[in-house]
Amino acid sequence: MIDNNEAIDNLIKNSVREMNIPGASYSLLSEDEISTHYIGYQENMPNRTPLRPGMLYDLASLTKVVGTTTRILQLVEQGQIKLTDHLDKYIPDTTFGEVTIKELLMHSSGLPADIKNKHDMNQSQLIGAIKNSKLINESGKKILYSDIGYILLGFIIEIIDGNLSESLRQNVFLPMDMIHTTYKPNATTKELIVPTEYQKSRGGLLRGEVSDYKAFSLNGVSGHAGLFSSLNDMNKFVQMYLHNGEFNHKRILDSKTINLFSKNYQDGRTLGWKQWNPKHLELWHTGFTGTSIALDLEQKRGFVCLTNRVYPNRQDKKWLDTRRLAIGLFFNRPEVIGQ
Repeated sequence: MIDNNEAIDNLIKNSVREMNIPGASYSLLSEDEISTHYIGYQENMPNRTPLRPGMLYDLASLTKVVGTTTRILQLVEQGQIKLTDHLDKYIPDTTFGEVTIKELLMHSSGLPADIKNKHDMNQSQLIGAIKNSKLINESGKKILYSDIGYILLGFIIEIIDGNLSESLRQNVFLPMDMIHTTYKPNATTKELIVPTEYQKSRGGLLRGEVSDYKAFSLNGVSGHAGLFSSLNDMNKFVQMYLHNGEFNHKRILDSKTINLFSKNYQDGRTLGWKQWNPKHLELWHTGFTGTSIALDLEQKRGFVCLTNRVYPNRQDKKWLDTRRLAIGLFFNRPEVIGQ
């Protein structure tokens, strides 16, 4: 199915062996075939509980593409918003109302990457800091990956649909039978959730609580992070893309929307996604917790890898280079940033 299947498998197994990650649940997909793998453990210590199908992971920034980008593009299709709409049409009390929805999706808004002192803020303080952020680049000119932009996109979805979590559930996840993908998973199913990391300030081991500080301040529900999902659910999401926006005869995204990705390339990014090579429709994204997704929409192939590389803490970063190597093996060509 995938030329470098064995090499990808060896990379992941070696990372588990060297304890750079406790384990990984990963899949390689074509239009009509799915190969799933569960390697290693939920945690390295004090126990070594083997991974099994159905485990939920903190997706971290995969929330941006799985949830927020999908719903924003649906709203564009439905005519409820336009990519050219300015932010102040929906959120009038920011200091950067001229930024467009497209620029938020592209990470070209000019907003800073993050909020300083986010760890010390409650919800209202964080929202105030976001709305009072100052642009550090001219809008549309430069790519700078920003959580702030996606928090704002989540706010826009809430303004239109009433509730971000429910909107994504009704419009994105349920139509694809992604029944385990959710914000704030049920506490009674904690044994099905892979532990994420220790945060002393939050009482110890996080299991089913979002690790991202800003998402935590926003009550666990945000456009930039907060979703939990299983490998099986993520496979369904990938299948939708490989079938040009359709899942089990249900239209999730219009085929014309899929075509928008190749028309909106800028310095390694397109709408919501990173683009591996500007000459090919190869989309990918990663999450802070170690997660990743890659889509080759020309060859109709996909790669999902879920792991908790921040367990027990976020200091070990060896997996980040390995993850990029695995994605490069999947695409089987060098990454290119630029025209």
